[in-house]
Amino acid sequence: TRQIACIRVDPRNSDLVYVAALGHVYGPHPDRGVFRSTDGGRNWTKILDRGSETGAVDLALDPTDSRTIYATVWNARRPVWSAYAPIEGPGSGLFKTTDGGDHWTQLTGHGLPEQQWGRSGIAVADGGRRIYALIDIGAVDSAGAPGAGGLYRSDDAGANWKRVNGEQR
Repeated sequence: TRQIACIRVDPRNSDLVYVAALGHVYGPHPDRGVFRSTDGGRNWTKILDRGSETGAVDLALDPTDSRTIYATVWNARRPVWSAYAPIEGPGSGLFKTTDGGDHWTQLTGHGLPEQQWGRSGIAVADGGRRIYALIDIGAVDSAGAPGAGGLYRSDDAGANWKRVNGEQR
């Protein structure tokens, strides 16, 4: 997978392991996405695939139900000879599963930014109800408007979101 961004182990079953794989940042790569092992890492299955241009960058397990997982994915492609390539791209976003990764739903709208996302991170708190997402949009969007990135919070397990801080670092 080239670049592994995050590893999460189920706290109740150490044979159940999840990996967020960013892949090869200089070109398309088939092994980008979220992978799951049910045998402690001996064998792996890709369970979230957004294509060869989009890799997974962060994972968070609900502390009360480890079958509920949040994943952020990023269209990460750094062109050769480019020091500062665009950080946002199509396919980036936030996904949620409630069945351990068999089925995923993209979380959009309901207060989350509509612009293309760049790097992003996710954390779960408060018994699984409060979710934090740090989303990098860039300084301006394609129309020249200020980016809507920053720290977002959901108090209902990702159903609705509110931007609580515009700082993207």
